[in-house]
Amino acid sequence: MQEYIKKLIAETIGLIETNRSHGNDFNLLKISGMGSSEVFTHTPILKELLDPRGSHGQRDLFLKIFIDSFCPEFILDEFVQIKKEQRVVNKNKNYGQIDLIISNKTQILIIENKIYAEDQAKQLSRYYEYCESMKKQPFMIYLTLDGKEPSQFSLGNIKNIDGKYFLDDDANQKNIYLKCLSYQTDIILWLENIQSATGKASNLVAAIRQYINLLKMLTCELITGKKELQKMLIDVKPNELEAIKKISDEYSSSEYRGKLLYNLFEYIKNMIMETGEFLDSNTDAFLNIKYNIKNCQKWFEQLSSKNLAQNRDVIGCVLQSKINPNITFLFVAATDYFHYGIVLKENENLSIEHIQQLFPTWAVRGPWKKIPNSWISHSIGNLRGFSGDAFKLLTTQNNIFLNDFINERLRELDLIIKK
Repeated sequence: MQEYIKKLIAETIGLIETNRSHGNDFNLLKISGMGSSEVFTHTPILKELLDPRGSHGQRDLFLKIFIDSFCPEFILDEFVQIKKEQRVVNKNKNYGQIDLIISNKTQILIIENKIYAEDQAKQLSRYYEYCESMKKQPFMIYLTLDGKEPSQFSLGNIKNIDGKYFLDDDANQKNIYLKCLSYQTDIILWLENIQSATGKASNLVAAIRQYINLLKMLTCELITGKKELQKMLIDVKPNELEAIKKISDEYSSSEYRGKLLYNLFEYIKNMIMETGEFLDSNTDAFLNIKYNIKNCQKWFEQLSSKNLAQNRDVIGCVLQSKINPNITFLFVAATDYFHYGIVLKENENLSIEHIQQLFPTWAVRGPWKKIPNSWISHSIGNLRGFSGDAFKLLTTQNNIFLNDFINERLRELDLIIKK
């Protein structure tokens, strides 16, 4: 059995290397570090493609295909407008910032774009209320990598009953148009359709193909040799199938994944402390965040409806700058992601706003469970799903990606501390 496991791993590595040799790992958006950013990549790209006035020069062709596919009730009249990252206020009430708004004379279609960002409190019910305040018929699309449904935390007063959504105002239940779409299936199919409809516009076709390639990377769909791998796993003897099951069971276990997470925290802490510029923080405020093998394994335990993302544990490394003890660096597992970021003590000359000016992709966050102060961080997905860039960090043996990641964080910390 052990010999077969080694052979299976070796052959799988061979398929992965073949995939890389085909250039499928090369993507300009991903190389630029913008691959998973809603704000700087996906929302602007979707807006540009959907906008009849976009630089693609195809007028409303792409928008028509989108509406026909996902929201045929929406009317494409002469008043159609598309706006991105719009903070919406009406009658002095702030309803929040909406990723994409497509509006006509009587209707509003809202697209809430979630790659790795967390749900916000009552987000979707606030957007619905905004449409109502504008006296326009509301349509909402909740767009994620895999098509998952929004949490009740985000739905607020909207209830999900067997995949259908209703506004619960105690008096009656009003049907809400809320559709869950995925990049993995829906958006990739739409992109392939608009690519086919584009004709001979070679630059545009190449750009759309590059974006499809990025989405397949993010959704783990891009792999050459998938049929060969399936054949390897099907044409097996009974003892070989048993070996595959043992690998699968161990790989999926919280014990195994927790050990990988623990080793990663140890590695990052030691690498950063070896610079001689940071201490392992022992302040009372962060003691409950400190990682150990037990809470790392618990972090990966089976999810339940009672264990919402925003209530999950926060664990990881807490490192304090020797040069400026008011600066604390966190590398933590929280919600579904890795986060690296900074907590500042009050009355510190350096502000969170200054840090965001240095690193615009970092998000300012309020106090979290076990994190007593406001802080700023960048998220890496998807740790709990064991995918994306977070997955690439999880092995500490000869991991160039991990070492580059740590060195980049050290450069960022140096900029912050010396500002």
